[in-house]
Amino acid sequence: MDTASAAASPPGPTAPRAELYMSLQNDGQMLAVRLIKLLHRMADHSGMNPTDFQCYTLLRVAGTMTPGQIATSLCLSTGSVTGVIDRMEDHGLVERTRHHGDRRKVAVRLTEKAKRASPDTAPGMRAAMTELHGDYTDEELAVIVDWLGRVGRTLDRLSEAP
Repeated sequence: MDTASAAASPPGPTAPRAELYMSLQNDGQMLAVRLIKLLHRMADHSGMNPTDFQCYTLLRVAGTMTPGQIATSLCLSTGSVTGVIDRMEDHGLVERTRHHGDRRKVAVRLTEKAKRASPDTAPGMRAAMTELHGDYTDEELAVIVDWLGRVGRTLDRLSEAP
């Protein structure tokens, strides 16, 4: 990993737009690497493997999903998802139910135990994130929230492209 580019100082607000885009690209890629590293740390702390932890997190954020939706979201085969759900079910984290809109389908949801437990898989994260955002105004936070939504939709579109 090129730590030199990660340690370089960011361009100032008057930098040329191309330089700002390059910094966004490089910093975005480093953010992805750091998020993967954090995911693995959180999975270890929770006692789950990274794939099971991703599924847990997805269900915690998105709510009830079909195995096919989970497979698509995590880029896994449906067979792999069956194994993930089986392991999580064995640990009392998820339950299979009938889909509310189509009784032929199965829905997967977190159990009440899993919702209540919500283990602190990244100790100190909430405090660190609160501190990180403490100096931003409400208006600046709204811009960040908007940007994250746009990034998420763009990444979804790119990951679904052929």
